[in-house]
Amino acid sequence: MTETGWLITHDRCLDGATAALLAEAANLHPLFVEPDRVVPAIAGLDSDKPVYLADVSIPLSDWDTYGTRITWLLDHHQSALRLAAKPRVTIDLSRSGAHLWYDFVVEQGWIKPSAHWQRLVYAVERYDLWKPRHAAGENLNRLFHANGWDWYRQRFSAGWVPYTPAEADQLARLIAEERAYVARHVKNAEWRALADGLRLAGVVLDSEGPVNQVSHQLIERGADLVLTINPDGRISARSSSRFDAAKVMEANFQGGGHARAAGGRLPAGESSPTALHEALDTIAAYLKSAPE
Repeated sequence: MTETGWLITHDRCLDGATAALLAEAANLHPLFVEPDRVVPAIAGLDSDKPVYLADVSIPLSDWDTYGTRITWLLDHHQSALRLAAKPRVTIDLSRSGAHLWYDFVVEQGWIKPSAHWQRLVYAVERYDLWKPRHAAGENLNRLFHANGWDWYRQRFSAGWVPYTPAEADQLARLIAEERAYVARHVKNAEWRALADGLRLAGVVLDSEGPVNQVSHQLIERGADLVLTINPDGRISARSSSRFDAAKVMEANFQGGGHARAAGGRLPAGESSPTALHEALDTIAAYLKSAPE
């Protein structure tokens, strides 16, 4: 590829970071944003160079204004399905954002396929979609969040590589710290009983941490939907098969995502026990009035 451009992808996300690695290998500049900040990111690009989106999308209501600015959009979130019929759009819920982007850049001839890239992409996908045998991606996610984008870019810029002894030792420490983090937050969860035996659980996180592990432990303890609030006001929702987390986030918190894993943002943007209580009230009222 000779012409540079932009890839807008998911911030603070291993799937988005992997798409960004592939973008740099294809001579594109990655731009990390939260999923609800894609439109401002596009609007802020003065360049007329190509703009690609991977692992994020835009609202259907913004397509007429910004769709022509997008060279290609590839996403795998349920909330992006309404864009599926638009030109230059690929929506596939069975693949992760990085997997969609990898297939795309290989098809374009921008990078050559390799066993190293495939191993990395599939490990990330199994974790991102919470598929069986996702431990490799889960461990990589632990190191990614501990060490950041610069470390990830330096170590995995050509695909999967073995961990160094120091990284293996760090991983062991992170797993031990994670267990304590999960136990603390599970203990402090607020519970809410609804009709038909449904149960909500919510947690105010005291720091960025393993949302999946906290949420899935609460689901194992009987929660049908778990809401976690990050210190910056971002919300994550995880659910059992009795709830569609993406619909709940879309309807109440300007978010979206997958049926079992979605995200959004508090209206006031502040994390607190009161904010959690109000968010659970909002969800309870929505579920009571929402059509079947």
